[in-house]
Amino acid sequence: MILGIDLGGTKSAALLLHEDGTVGRRVAAPTPADADAEGLFAFLVDLAQQVRGSEALIGVGVSAGAPADAAHGLVFAAPNLPGWGSTGFPLAARLSEALALPVKIENDADATALAEWRFGAGKGTQNMAFLTVGTGIGSGLIMDGRLHRGRRGAGGEIGHIAVVPNGRPCSCGLHGCLEAYASGPSVTKIAQENGWQGEASGRAVVEAARVGDAACLAALNQAAELLGQALATLAMLLDLERVVLGTLAVHAADLLLPKIRTTLHDHAWPRLTEGLNVVPAALGDRAQDLAALCAWGTS
Repeated sequence: MILGIDLGGTKSAALLLHEDGTVGRRVAAPTPADADAEGLFAFLVDLAQQVRGSEALIGVGVSAGAPADAAHGLVFAAPNLPGWGSTGFPLAARLSEALALPVKIENDADATALAEWRFGAGKGTQNMAFLTVGTGIGSGLIMDGRLHRGRRGAGGEIGHIAVVPNGRPCSCGLHGCLEAYASGPSVTKIAQENGWQGEASGRAVVEAARVGDAACLAALNQAAELLGQALATLAMLLDLERVVLGTLAVHAADLLLPKIRTTLHDHAWPRLTEGLNVVPAALGDRAQDLAALCAWGTS
């Protein structure tokens, strides 16, 4: 068994996992909102100790909702987890010392890409991309059957490529990023700018769009078009077999996927889009748990 840790900006969990993905025991708690690095570290150690028990464990896998350097076991500040600081906190080494176990760490988008590839909608492929389409847009790339991390562990950050030159400001500090148009909060904000006066949530916007609200439909249509353009860029660069889309694209697949697929095919060579499937993620609520498992068993 391995001890998995799912580190999120809102909540975190520790769990015991079998190699086949079966969960033995799990505890979860809200992530301390204002904690510094040492406070966050102590919180994770406490979660891990609560779930650990007497089982023999081979190691710890951490799926971190923050930028991570897997090779050096570092995590960095994120908008919803600023406490880690900008220079890199040695989370893997510190957890290994505290728990007396080897520790491996991955950014949560990369870890979830591995989970969807191993257990979910990417199963059977050798070249796929996974995109979270939630609070932010994270991404992970599987190339030739291996996770592509890049030189600094930040390979595949499609959520922060510019899809609108000098466009909307993004939380990352750049302008015109895909995330600034197609994440859940961005779609909600754009719908409000279009005149939507209902509940300020992605789910409410999707429900309103389904019954024909023009402001919400326009926001989702723009998100789908820009996602399709970004995926066309990926297709031209990487010659993918499959793209797996999570969160908003699962809840609103009927509204988003037709436009995404059409735009992708309109903006990339036919021989690179023929046979390229764009599908919703399959793991649902199991994704975070299996991401922690795959952070340990990385490819």
